[in-house]
Amino acid sequence: MKERSARDKENAGTPVTFVSADMLEQRKSEIQNMIARRAYEHFEHRGRVPGHEIEDWVQAETELLIYPCRHYLKESAEAIILHAELPGFFTADQLKVSVEARRLIVSGEKEISVLYGDAKGTHAELRSQQIFRVHDLPADVDPSKATATLKGATVEIVLPKVSAANKRSDRAKSGSSGK
Repeated sequence: MKERSARDKENAGTPVTFVSADMLEQRKSEIQNMIARRAYEHFEHRGRVPGHEIEDWVQAETELLIYPCRHYLKESAEAIILHAELPGFFTADQLKVSVEARRLIVSGEKEISVLYGDAKGTHAELRSQQIFRVHDLPADVDPSKATATLKGATVEIVLPKVSAANKRSDRAKSGSSGK
């Protein structure tokens, strides 16, 4: 009986935290600043030779963000569902999700230990591994009904669509209130 409940719990997944869009917009700005600083370090390391700005930026992004994050956005009549396979096994508390009517933002950050070595020896450094995705959604969704669940290395985000009846009643309310 205990084995079955543990298996059911594993299949159910772990809820992921929803945060405000403002918080993740600030995170986006921080990530862009980190990438810019790292790109500038590449520029300096190459002797400040101009003409490699895009290469430096892409190299910095590659070092700071994890892009091979496979994701699938599916749409049905009732909802939009995102499945994202996260590299490196993030935990639910390392992920943040923000949902607005037509936009979804997924962010994650964790510390990893990286070993560096040469003929003189090796040393370990803590580095931040991050994901950051912004998805423009094809239809209006209801952020208050959204759910996000981490199952192993996959996060599933279910975004129920705003029904046509709700859209009409919202328009009627704003029309009657003089807005």
